[in-house]
Amino acid sequence: MPDTEITDIKETSSDIVGLLYNGTVDTKGSLSVLSYSGTSYTVPGNTPIGILQILQEAGTINKLSIGDELMEKKGILLLDGIGNLSFGDEAGWYVKVNGERLEDVVLSETMGLNRYLLNEGDVVLFILGDPKGMVSESKAYLTVTVGEIHEVLAEPVSTNQGNETVKPEQDTLNVTTNEDLPKLNEKTVEEIEKESSPDESDTKSSNTSSTGDQEILYSGSFSLPSGIVNITTTGGDYEIDGDTPLGLLKKLMDDDKISDISVSDKSMRKGGILFLEGINDYHFSGDKTWFVLVNNILLKDYLYPDTDGLNVYTLKTGDEVGFYFGEPARPAEDAEAKLIITIE
Repeated sequence: MPDTEITDIKETSSDIVGLLYNGTVDTKGSLSVLSYSGTSYTVPGNTPIGILQILQEAGTINKLSIGDELMEKKGILLLDGIGNLSFGDEAGWYVKVNGERLEDVVLSETMGLNRYLLNEGDVVLFILGDPKGMVSESKAYLTVTVGEIHEVLAEPVSTNQGNETVKPEQDTLNVTTNEDLPKLNEKTVEEIEKESSPDESDTKSSNTSSTGDQEILYSGSFSLPSGIVNITTTGGDYEIDGDTPLGLLKKLMDDDKISDISVSDKSMRKGGILFLEGINDYHFSGDKTWFVLVNNILLKDYLYPDTDGLNVYTLKTGDEVGFYFGEPARPAEDAEAKLIITIE
């Protein structure tokens, strides 16, 4: 995501805005959400609607358009718009949690956007587009990883705010980067904890191959890198230790084991960490990203940037390092691509 502030986006039916936000939100116990009918509703903070309200209060998005026309019949709130981006033509806002779409209208009691309770580490995608299409081809989307969960209310309650109808204002969408947010802790999507182990069945092959639908970009042994390496990022060059996951990737690229790596420094100022966006042709796409396991343990740099950052974590001889590209909430063996390296 570019480290710029996006303002005054004028939507047309053909506009593709792309990724609006990628970061972490620590939830509140409960908070008030105002629908455009003029009624205020109290919702748990760790629901999709609660997450959006937190982003609005932090200044990440400047307006929400929330419908309550199904509140009386189904007890749910509807997401009609974020900023000036609202449903129209064949595109509407829908929500995915860990890659699964919330059927909020059909399964309102469990999947309503003001009812579905999120857990720490869940990846939530708010998408404006065709639900049958690719996320990367949608008009706009926000990627939010759920951070610390605070006490929540089990059921929403409402308070009438008067008879005046407040219409949704749709004139601007103000999106800021994580570095500009005083209330949000930055965390990248690739750092979601896994409950499964990586597939070790292909670690003897050193050539790019595939197992089923999973491409193996590299698998084999590699000497422990040492010294300092130079990493080029979207924001400039950085010198990092070679015996780190990013240092290892740089050495693999220098030795022509992989063709390219893409690294962002958007987390450098706050967390002192670099973000791995792409290896070869596999790049962050909203619901798929790169995550790293060392000896089957996920590096959680969003929680421990001083020790688990991909430019900070110190590798040692005998470590097995796995780089996986896929949906972070799914098992590592379901990843679309992977690199498995044993450190000699």
